[in-house]
Amino acid sequence: MNQGSATPGTRITSVSRARRVKSGMLIGVLVAAGGLAPTAALGAGGGHQHGPSAAQLAESKRLVAERQHQVRSVSHRIGVAQQRLKQLNVTAEVAFEAYDAARVKLRAAKHAVHTAHIVLSAANHEVDKGEARTARFVKAQYEGGGFTTLTAFLEPGGPGRLFSRMGAIEAISRSEHTTIERLQAARIYQGVVSKRAEAVQAKASTASRAATKAKSIAVAAVDAQQNVLTKLHQQQAHLQTLLAGAKSTASRLAREHLAALARARRRAARQTTTTTSTSPAPSPYSGSSGSTAGTVSAATAASALQSAESQIGKPYQWGAAGPNSYDCSGLVMWAYAQAGVHLDHWTGSQWNEGAHVSRSQLRPGDLVFFAYNVGDPSTIHHVGMYVGNGQMVDAPYTGVNVRYDGAFRSDYIGAVRPYQR
Repeated sequence: MNQGSATPGTRITSVSRARRVKSGMLIGVLVAAGGLAPTAALGAGGGHQHGPSAAQLAESKRLVAERQHQVRSVSHRIGVAQQRLKQLNVTAEVAFEAYDAARVKLRAAKHAVHTAHIVLSAANHEVDKGEARTARFVKAQYEGGGFTTLTAFLEPGGPGRLFSRMGAIEAISRSEHTTIERLQAARIYQGVVSKRAEAVQAKASTASRAATKAKSIAVAAVDAQQNVLTKLHQQQAHLQTLLAGAKSTASRLAREHLAALARARRRAARQTTTTTSTSPAPSPYSGSSGSTAGTVSAATAASALQSAESQIGKPYQWGAAGPNSYDCSGLVMWAYAQAGVHLDHWTGSQWNEGAHVSRSQLRPGDLVFFAYNVGDPSTIHHVGMYVGNGQMVDAPYTGVNVRYDGAFRSDYIGAVRPYQR
């Protein structure tokens, strides 16, 4: 076998299914869901045993796959949203730092303006005091009673004394004037400093307003993204609930399907017992008389089939024979080994390790084979185990798990009932 060889055998079209129904090769009934319900083979009494239809099983699997895709999709969106939130948090942190810095600078600028105003007020006060003191002194000396012209001539020393005192007054006046000029210069300087401080404060206020706005925008962006993430998590939880429900439904339908197949096997076994007790039909593929002497009992075959069905869902792997993965002949070999029957791990050997039986002789557990050339057994490329109702369990090909498939495909070459050994 090789991995690619099973591809032709996987094509089961609605046309071929309809052909089998029309020709009587597949016994079933159409259900309201629009698919074919697994049914038991007709026994002597005729009746049907219904399980979930093929359409229902397919729909349940499709819904599970759809929910899984939706969960994966929302999980991806959550990852993207979390990354975006992480970036926004970094941006927000930068904005918060800028906001804090602007606040500190604004407080410092306000303090500097306040200090400059205090110093300027003190300078203005000192200048005013000096000017007032000088004005009072000069006024007292020139306008006071001690400085009239008559007094200056009548006092001891006469006019000379007057000139001397006036010189002293002038000297004092010059000193006061110099002090006042210095104070005025200081007042002008402090005024400039105060204006500069006010300009810095105005700039700091503008920066603070911008930082406050940037912080608000950053906070709003983070909050909005957090809301997006919260909604995505809620959507994820909802989808996971739907997925769990879909899986539960699919599992229930699969169990009901298996139960229907089990009923079909039991009815087919009873039919086979009745048929083989009279005259078994010869296999059109083996050219033999159709004798099944020395082959496994129906109970052994059913046990092997049950083992194969227990592996449904495990992956295909070329050359594998369990217990974690299988190829087609590996699954058959492992399943019969569980029932104490040895088969080789090769379709070519398995084709010759039992009695060839016709379709009319098929019972659950028989091996069904598929070939590129249905007239040449050397081209056999695939094998499965017949379940009943026209179905088999097999390990199809790479990428597909052990599952149920249609048994009567266009490349069907024949069937074998293993020898008891």
